[in-house]
Amino acid sequence: MNPKLLVKLGSAFAVIAIAGLVVSNSVYSVDAGQTAIVTRYGEIVNTKTSGLNWKSPVEDVTYFSTREAKIDFGEFNNSGDVISGLSAYTSDRQTATVALTLTYQITDPEQVYTKYKSAENMINTLVIPRVRQQLEIVFSQYTAMTVIERRGEFAATLRKEIADMFKGYPLVINDVQSVFNFSKEYERMIEDSVNKDVAVRNQERQTRIAQEQAKEAQVRAEAEARRKTLEADAQAHSIKVVGEAEAESVRALAEALSKNKDLVALKTAERWNGELPTYIPQGTVLPFIQLPNKSE
Repeated sequence: MNPKLLVKLGSAFAVIAIAGLVVSNSVYSVDAGQTAIVTRYGEIVNTKTSGLNWKSPVEDVTYFSTREAKIDFGEFNNSGDVISGLSAYTSDRQTATVALTLTYQITDPEQVYTKYKSAENMINTLVIPRVRQQLEIVFSQYTAMTVIERRGEFAATLRKEIADMFKGYPLVINDVQSVFNFSKEYERMIEDSVNKDVAVRNQERQTRIAQEQAKEAQVRAEAEARRKTLEADAQAHSIKVVGEAEAESVRALAEALSKNKDLVALKTAERWNGELPTYIPQGTVLPFIQLPNKSE
């Protein structure tokens, strides 16, 4: 084969290879949920979202995920026991071991690149130190007893304080999950103290209930006694009224009888059943039957 032809073919293949290399390095793809920062000699020249894009050979591309991501500070098991984590002191100098899971999202990739160059660098230089600091601040405001008794309130306060701390930065804190343990001996002591306090409160509650029930029973007994007294008074008054009426009736009848003998005979006749005695002794006069006089 002609040597000149071989040289030409080699040159052509070299040009094609170089062109292919240039093209492959100039075309880049951005996935959904990503933002690409295009820089030239360290200066931002463009920002791209999802899709196929083109850049010059002198430009570089740095990718930032804008999806939610998590940072774990320590580890805990399914029973809620902290295996490893951050240490913090309460206001009464008790040591807590805390495992945190921080859910965050980058909101301004350009600012992340400008200040930190990469998301990893931002996490290491900004997020982790600030979270450690805020954890110690929040714990120092509570006693260990308060943290244990009011876990929900404490966790909500910690979540809010950490989220507020990153306002104005190129990321947002969506959630903070926390699990913490004190020493087993201290937690056992706290549990015993809480149980005793609960027992005392239950006893006080039962005493109050018994007192209230006794008071209610006394009120019911007094009400029943008043009811019976009123009924007795009413019955006595009724008997008195009836007696007085009967006495008045007897008195009026006696007075009437004393003034009118015919009325006596009338009353006797009203009470007679119409039967005559079968035997009348000699000389006995029938009480109210007046036989006509023969001379009349």
